[in-house]
Amino acid sequence: MKDLEKMTPATAYWYARYDIKGRWYEGEAIIMSNPEWAYRYTYDVIKGRWPEGEAIIKTSPEWAYWHALGTIKDRWPEAEATIRISPEWAYRYARDVIKGRWPEAEA
Repeated sequence: MKDLEKMTPATAYWYARYDIKGRWYEGEAIIMSNPEWAYRYTYDVIKGRWPEGEAIIKTSPEWAYWHALGTIKDRWPEAEATIRISPEWAYRYARDVIKGRWPEAEA
């Protein structure tokens, strides 16, 4: 694929998922510039944790929630401060990931 600098995170993700059908190391810097596409890349392409991309994923309450639920399948303490920022995603995290009360987020 040419013109890496012209690719968006979404097009880099789709290229890795459907054209390469696996990890695309050259495009990972582009993908990890956006929390949504970094999460989708971990879930659909890597099918596991991606420490390099988790730094950007945990900047978004929504995508940190999805990463904890779908990829990690457990609590993600490193992202909990971000998730607590959003009442909606904190509620979902408590309900779906913790499966109970989350006193730190109740305030």
